[in-house]
Amino acid sequence: MLNCYAYPFRILLATLLLAFRLPATAQAPAWQSARAVAVATAAATDNFSAVTATAVDAAGNVYVAGVFHNTVVLGGSTLTSLGSDDMFVAKFNPVSNQFAWAQRAGGTGSEMVKALVVSGNSVYVAGGFNSPQAGFGTTTLTPTAGAFNSSDVFVAKLTDTGSAGVFAWAQGAGGAGSEYAYALAVSGANLYVTGVFGSNSASFGTTTLTNVGLMPTYDVFVAKLIDAGSTGNFVWAQQAGGANGDGAYALAVSGASLYVAGSFSSPTANFGTTSLANAGTSNLYVAKLTDAGSTGSFVWAQRAGGTGDDFATALAVSGASVYVAGLFRSPTAGFGPVVLANAGATMGLADVFVAKLTDAGSTGGFAWAQRAGGTDTDEATALAASGTSVYVTGTFGSSTAGFGSATLTNAGAGPGSFDVFVAKLTDAGSTGSFAWAQRAGGTGYDAATALAASGTGVYVAGYVNSPTAGFGTITLSNPTPPSTLSFLAVLTDPIPTATTAAGTRAPLALFPNPARRTVALRLPAGATPAPLTLTDALGRAVRQYPAPAGPEATLDLLGLPAGYYLLHGTGPALRLLVE
Repeated sequence: MLNCYAYPFRILLATLLLAFRLPATAQAPAWQSARAVAVATAAATDNFSAVTATAVDAAGNVYVAGVFHNTVVLGGSTLTSLGSDDMFVAKFNPVSNQFAWAQRAGGTGSEMVKALVVSGNSVYVAGGFNSPQAGFGTTTLTPTAGAFNSSDVFVAKLTDTGSAGVFAWAQGAGGAGSEYAYALAVSGANLYVTGVFGSNSASFGTTTLTNVGLMPTYDVFVAKLIDAGSTGNFVWAQQAGGANGDGAYALAVSGASLYVAGSFSSPTANFGTTSLANAGTSNLYVAKLTDAGSTGSFVWAQRAGGTGDDFATALAVSGASVYVAGLFRSPTAGFGPVVLANAGATMGLADVFVAKLTDAGSTGGFAWAQRAGGTDTDEATALAASGTSVYVTGTFGSSTAGFGSATLTNAGAGPGSFDVFVAKLTDAGSTGSFAWAQRAGGTGYDAATALAASGTGVYVAGYVNSPTAGFGTITLSNPTPPSTLSFLAVLTDPIPTATTAAGTRAPLALFPNPARRTVALRLPAGATPAPLTLTDALGRAVRQYPAPAGPEATLDLLGLPAGYYLLHGTGPALRLLVE
């Protein structure tokens, strides 16, 4: 039985913590901001909050989801838990530098939220609930009858109206045992969810999955829902795994291709017609499914790892490149032809890995893999990809942790001191290397659990239990250590920022910035004009402009929603805020 699914959720968070290494091939960007999230209103020792998932929309708004206990404040919203741990979802507007809204959900038991994705004004969350009745706005979910403290899956949708987030629907799934959702992916109206089920049989709408092992071992589930606006319904579900404990923790989608990653401790684990053989205590896997509309099926699966415990916890996809990250405790871990050596293997401790697979359609294979960390426990929790840039975050317990040619130093000393790391790798095709790394934290247990990258910055979220936690020159104070305090922080991967006024002639400039109806582009002397593309915060092209005919050009912004954009074409990309 896998022990990472147990309540209370604090135990689950501690089990899934991770860390990473820093390279010095480029200057690491500085932390731009860091703020406390879900701050307790009273100095009780059992106050608790932790961000567990984050996402960025096309306008640059940042959404966070997590868990809390007692009463907490997010901007102008005050939330009070009904039971042990409730969940929250909130929207942060980087333009106003404030939370626009926050919502709670749950009941008198314990709820956990592990996944959050955004599509347009639809915000989706997923996790597990064990309350007799769990409220999601006007929708109430009741768990499948089972043993005490069992849990069911929930998937819920909120509609973002701008100043409020309103639950539109919620769906439950499960059986008599315990089920948890760990990851979501969205493509149009198609919503995908993955996780584990420990019941002998678990229902996902009209589809029932059967556990290969004996309860309470866990098998993998992957399921699809259709969002019909005011309702959401399961369409299909697939099982994977073997006789022992197997789990799925990460999910990514590209068109009709769906990728899932996790770990398996079964001697052999089946993913459709593909069987993977375990080389150790627990190996990691990456698998691909194809969504055919009303059905979904596994296409290929790949294992990696060694003779110890190895886990995949994060996925990202960019074209045919599939990136995976996690931890490995094996002395050596194989990723296709690449073998990574663990610096802390003699003590059974974990190092970070980041690897790339290439999806060739009917097959997938590892292209490269990189390790990071030191002689203590270091783990990766979240991953994001943008072009050839791959961002990873987690936690490191080593006194010093290497990320390529750079080294991060832990602010604490001895067992139980963990700091946050965030790092960037550059994918060169057949090889990948660390470009930079950055740390944050204090003398206690501090962890990053979520990551989102956009044109507006790299957002990192998680929790700290140190009395104070440093993010560069910014210090967060925890009012009730060792209770955890959640945080949201951002650093900017170097992209030249547009100037804010026309008074100073810059080599390349946009003005005014912020702008409303139009913006002027000033070109440096001797620059060769080129066609221009304006992209949103997610890198999607929203407007095209012809090459400027002179040293200055006026660009029409009418009809564009307020938010952050990047202008590409002549020289480096310029960041623009449209009001």
